[in-house]
Amino acid sequence: MADHFLTKSQVNLAQCLPFASGLALDSHAALKSLLRSRVSESAASLFAEPLVSRGNDIAEPSISWYTDMPGEGRLLSELEEQDRARIDAILSSELRAMRGLLADPEDGALMAAALHLANSPRGDIWVVDGRPVIINWGMLPEGGGLDQESRTAQFGATLGRYLPLSAAPPLNEAERRARIDLVGGAEPKSAAPETPAPQTAPVAPPPAAVIAAAAPVASVAPTVVREQTEPRRGVPIIAWLPLLILLLISAGLLIWLLLPNSRIFPAYDADRAIETEAAAGLARSVNDALRERLADLRDARDGAMCRADGTLVLPDGMTVDGLLPLDPVNPADAPGMAAPASATPILPPDPGRVQVPQSAPTTDGAGDAGETGDVSLLEMIESRTVMVIADGADSLGTGSGFFIAPDLVVTNHHVVESAAEGGLFVTNRALGRLHPAQLVKAAGPFEAVGADFALLRVPGVQSSYFGLLDADSSLKLQSVVAAGYPGDVLETDNAFQSLREGNSGAVPDLTVTDGTINAEQSLTDYTHAVVHSAPISRGNSGGPLIDMCGRVVGVNTFVRQGDLRNLNFALSIRDLVAFLGDTGAAPVVETHACEPRLLRPAAPASEPDDAAATAPAEADAQAAPAEDAAPAAPEAAQGGIPNFGLNSPSGS
Repeated sequence: MADHFLTKSQVNLAQCLPFASGLALDSHAALKSLLRSRVSESAASLFAEPLVSRGNDIAEPSISWYTDMPGEGRLLSELEEQDRARIDAILSSELRAMRGLLADPEDGALMAAALHLANSPRGDIWVVDGRPVIINWGMLPEGGGLDQESRTAQFGATLGRYLPLSAAPPLNEAERRARIDLVGGAEPKSAAPETPAPQTAPVAPPPAAVIAAAAPVASVAPTVVREQTEPRRGVPIIAWLPLLILLLISAGLLIWLLLPNSRIFPAYDADRAIETEAAAGLARSVNDALRERLADLRDARDGAMCRADGTLVLPDGMTVDGLLPLDPVNPADAPGMAAPASATPILPPDPGRVQVPQSAPTTDGAGDAGETGDVSLLEMIESRTVMVIADGADSLGTGSGFFIAPDLVVTNHHVVESAAEGGLFVTNRALGRLHPAQLVKAAGPFEAVGADFALLRVPGVQSSYFGLLDADSSLKLQSVVAAGYPGDVLETDNAFQSLREGNSGAVPDLTVTDGTINAEQSLTDYTHAVVHSAPISRGNSGGPLIDMCGRVVGVNTFVRQGDLRNLNFALSIRDLVAFLGDTGAAPVVETHACEPRLLRPAAPASEPDDAAATAPAEADAQAAPAEDAAPAAPEAAQGGIPNFGLNSPSGS
């Protein structure tokens, strides 16, 4: 599959020319291989790779076009005249080199079908990285006729300007033989063509006299001048050797895969990507956010001042972690004490210093009656985020999740979809061991339904849980933390090794990363996502994306990898709340903006007065009880916990 999305076309599938048992569009790989072996590597990249969506009751059929060439694509008609002339010359050279393939009894039909274009109003020729790329190939114009006379006129209005032919490329054996035996001198191959007109200019179809002149040639055999064609080039036997070796290796690999117990884990799913023109808008939005972020960092660097007490103050009067400088005359504002902070600091603050209410939120948004103070955001995250294990018939998948109620966990559909009956488990440090889980509801896969959620019930558990944020204002540039159990970290985690060997009390370490929100995107009318810079990878799927007030702002779901950066996607809380609507779950949902509270850095040990001032606050923080989940009865702890006995996890 080509890497670079170019554009998308809305089509009527009746326009698409048939080939073999499907459409000509379905044979792009064969066309590319043909051009690479018979013409040139550059010719092989001339036709864009199609991804055909055949539509449904809601969406019309469409084709997404991809190319191997990096860079931004532009329509040929948008270029300056000088650049357009250069591309026209390349097209003439490349297409004329394909002329000989039209007479080939095996490959001519595919080549001929590819040379028919839809002649769309926007244009069928794009330019990427200084090279032409053809889209809407293997198609007829809307309402165009399939007969040769109609196709000849259509061809003359599209690629006929670069590859002059007396008749449209032959689509059947009769047309091919007529082309071989009856072509007159109307198709000079070696003559240099005039520079074609710009694509936007109307082009007249071939003169009727030229088409009519070809008709009487059949009855005047002595006057026929056959079209010059390239001789069929044979393939030497030695050229088949690499293919033979590859086939033998593939056969051996297939036999190994079919042997019992030789393959433990399923292959990773393909990265979930957005294959619509919304991807272009997403890229622009993310780039705008990054440019804004870069400008803020430059301003901060250029205008920062270091005070006498060593505090670095930025132009906006804040420290790098979003605090106002210490007020020396305010006894309540001292090192080690909590103070209001900015929700959009230059650098994300240490989650160990961010303070949030210790108690679990209740359905009315208030704390429990027994609330005793604040805990760090890191403590909250560790007690409410879980590792999800999906034990299948012959595989072990892992992912992440989080509590939204005392016994309800949210994760991704693709994390749990491979689990066998009774094969779902969750664990974290607060739970202390593996707990069996039951699937309540799931929605997925993402590519089919635009959702990727699953709700699990953990019987016998009463855990503290997260509140959710369905913000009524923009979240851009706000600091966030992503939490989960990425597979590449689990592979070296001793506790996970012990867990796989049957120790249900072994709990792997939670991984947290920080970043900022880059964009809030509508992927479709009913799918919304938060794009952020907190690094995630396989195994983070289903884990929470949390703001500096301890509320979940998204469900981490997939990563889109690029040459220069990765885009991290979390599905929105709006979509999660809609998914939970008929489950009976009643999560706490807030809408107001975050007002973070951050512990000031402790004073240096060499300053005893300041250190003494911080001691009570540190003592209080250490004395604050950790949030625990009430475990199930001891006898339940021993039942249904499998000895996985597997070598490595399959992260989701």
